[in-house]
Amino acid sequence: MRKTTTLRALGLIEQDLETMRKAGQVTTGKPMIRPRDPKVTDGEIPKATLTDCVDTTNWTLIDKATKKKVPLPSTRLVKYVSTAKLEKWGTKWMVTELTAQTQTC
Repeated sequence: MRKTTTLRALGLIEQDLETMRKAGQVTTGKPMIRPRDPKVTDGEIPKATLTDCVDTTNWTLIDKATKKKVPLPSTRLVKYVSTAKLEKWGTKWMVTELTAQTQTC
């Protein structure tokens, strides 16, 4: 992730992980993603936008000390739209922004 994510985007991910660590929480399983065809624009720096449907059904938040599931709000979206913005830096596409949206998919 560090090799394909810009410092700003990586900082936001690291911030979320630090919040979980401080709360004594870990995750098990992993989210399922289904990215759609990217929309690419040419230019001095080529850019792309990628929309995805993230399914967190099998991604569980666990209390590290008790090993029990952390109760989550009933309004939490289990499947939601996520958008990634990328820029091509040399030969590599870099994630510059990742946004989880409040829209179900």
